[in-house]
Amino acid sequence: MSVEDPLPISIVLGSAAAVGTLLHQFFRTVEADRYPLSILGSVIASHWAVAYGLQSSSEQYASFWASHRLAFLIVSTAVVSLWANILIYRAFFHPLNKFPGPFGAKLTKLWSLKKVVGSDIKWYRVVSELHKEHGDYVRVGPRELSVLDTAALIPMLGVRMEKGPFYGAMERSVHTNRDAAFHKKRRKVWDMAFKQTLADYGPTIEDFTDSLLARIDTLVGKATVVNDLCIHYSYDVMSSLAFGSSTGFIEGTSSDVATTILNNIKEGIVAVGLFMHVPWMLTIVETLSFVGPMKLFKSWSGEKVAERRKMTNSRPDIMGYLLEHTEDNRENRALLDAESRVIIGAGSDTTASALTTMFTILANDPSCQERLRKEVNESFKDGSYTCARPQNLLDGVISETLRICPPVLFAPQRMVPAGGIRIGDVEIPGDTILSFSTYNFHHDERNFVQPEEFIPERWTTRPELIINKGACIPFVMGPYKCPGKAIAMMELRSVIAKTVSRYDITLPKGARFDLNEFFLGIKDHFTAGVPEQELSEEKPPSNALFVQAARHPNATPGDTTLSRSFQYAMSKKSTILERTSKDESFFLLNRKKYLAHTPYTKNVEAKAA
Repeated sequence: MSVEDPLPISIVLGSAAAVGTLLHQFFRTVEADRYPLSILGSVIASHWAVAYGLQSSSEQYASFWASHRLAFLIVSTAVVSLWANILIYRAFFHPLNKFPGPFGAKLTKLWSLKKVVGSDIKWYRVVSELHKEHGDYVRVGPRELSVLDTAALIPMLGVRMEKGPFYGAMERSVHTNRDAAFHKKRRKVWDMAFKQTLADYGPTIEDFTDSLLARIDTLVGKATVVNDLCIHYSYDVMSSLAFGSSTGFIEGTSSDVATTILNNIKEGIVAVGLFMHVPWMLTIVETLSFVGPMKLFKSWSGEKVAERRKMTNSRPDIMGYLLEHTEDNRENRALLDAESRVIIGAGSDTTASALTTMFTILANDPSCQERLRKEVNESFKDGSYTCARPQNLLDGVISETLRICPPVLFAPQRMVPAGGIRIGDVEIPGDTILSFSTYNFHHDERNFVQPEEFIPERWTTRPELIINKGACIPFVMGPYKCPGKAIAMMELRSVIAKTVSRYDITLPKGARFDLNEFFLGIKDHFTAGVPEQELSEEKPPSNALFVQAARHPNATPGDTTLSRSFQYAMSKKSTILERTSKDESFFLLNRKKYLAHTPYTKNVEAKAA
C-alpha cells in the first residue's frame, strides 16, 4: 500500500467532472434507452472499482467506510457532470432548438410522463393542445418532434425511416423490432399467413359471432357492459387465430387461468400507455416481466404455441402457417411465442375498442341504426351478405368509427435517417424521432369537414366532407401497416351487421349520456381505453331479417345444421323469437324444441338436449 499523500480532493473531483463531460460525448452516439440496467450496473461497478483503488493506494482511505464515502463522491460528481452537460446541451445547443415546444420537453421525456399522468393517460389530447399552440411540428422530447403535417405522412411511413426507440424496448417480434431487414423478411411470412388463412377464416368468424349473439340473447332487455362482451368476443377470435382453439369466454367455458391472463393483458396495456414515452422505463418493465403479472401470460402463451405445434388438424389459423414457415430453433421459438402475444394482445384489444365505440355510437343514433339495419337486411335477404364483402353504409359506419376514435391512439415513432430530411420548407436533422397521433390527423379540419361529428355518409354519399382521405390511417400505411386489417374488418362487419339486424341497441332507460363526454373519457392505453358503457339490446324489430344470417356459415341448400348460437341457446334453455314478414323464413326456439323453416329446407323438428 502506498504511503504517498493522496491527490487534493479538488483535483480528484475536477477529474471526475471531466469524465462526466467525456461521457456525454459518448452517450450522444448511442441510444442509452436500450441499456438502462447495464448503465446502472456500470455505475455501481464503477463505485466499487474506485473504492477498491482508494483502499489499495492510500492509507488515508484504507478503511471500508472512508474509501466508499470518497468513491460515492467521485462517482456522483461524474454522474452530476454528465447530467449537467446533457441538460445544457438539450436546452441551448441541440439541433431541435429551432422547433417550438414546452421547455420541460426539451430537457427530459419525464416531462411527457408527467403530462400523461396529469391528463389521466390521454397523451393524444395533450399533443392536440400542443399543436394548437405551436403548429405542425412540436418538440415533445429532447430529440423528438410530434408531427401534424400530412405532407410528412408518406416520408414517415415509407421505407427510409426505421421505427423509433419504443419498438426496441420490448421483446422481439414482427411488430416490436427496429431491424428493417428482419421486419421485411418476417413480414413476408406474416402476409402470406393472412393471405392463406383469410379465405377460410370467414366462416370461423361468423361462428364466433353466432356465439356472441347467443350470449346476447340471454341479456335481452338488461343493461349490459358492452365492453366485456366485445373483449370476450375478440379475445376468443384471436385466440383461435393464434392457437387453433378458443378460450371459451363467449360461451362461458373459460378457465380461471384464461380470465387471469385477460386481466393481465389489460394491465399490461395500461402500463405500456404510461411508460411508452420513457423507453428506458419500458425496457426495465419488460426485463422484469418474468416476475410480474405478465409472467403468467408469457408462460401460458408459450404453452399454447407448444400445443399448437403438436396439432395435426387442418383448421386454418395464422400460427399454423407461421410454425410451418419458421425454422424450429431456440431463437425462433422465442420469436413465435412473442408473436402469439402480439396477435392476442394487439389484435383483441383493438377490435374490442372499435366494437365498443361503434355500439355506443349506434345506441346514441337510432336513425343511423335503422338505416344500417335496412341495408344489412337487404343483403341477408338477397344472399349477398358475407363478412368479407364491403357494404356501403356498414363500411361507412366502420370507417367513420375508426376515424373519430382510432383503436390505436399511441403515437408511432420513426427515426429520421442520418443526414436529415426536408419536408416542404421544414428541415429536420438526422437521428430525430418523429411521432404522430392518428387521432389528431383524423380530427384536423384541414383533412375532414366537421371532424368532431360522426357522419358515416362522408364515406359513401357525401365525399365532399373528406378533404384529404390519405390522412385517415387507423391501420397506418406503408411497410409497417397492420397485417390483420382484413381480419379486423371481417370481425367488425360480422358483429355489427348481425347484431343490428337482430336487435335494437339502446341506452339503458333513464340513463344520462353525452357522446362528447364519452369520447373525452377515452384513454391512451397504447390501444384506445374506451370507458365502460352500459347498453341494452331490446327485442328484435318487426322487420328483422336474421334467419339466413343465423344459419350455419357452411350451410348449403338442404342443410339443416344449426349454428353454434342456436346450439348454445338450446343448452341454456333460453327463449328466442325472430320473425320476418310472412313470406320469409322464421325460427321459433323454446325450452323443448325448435322449428326451422327456410326457403331451402323442409320443416325440421328436434328435441332440445
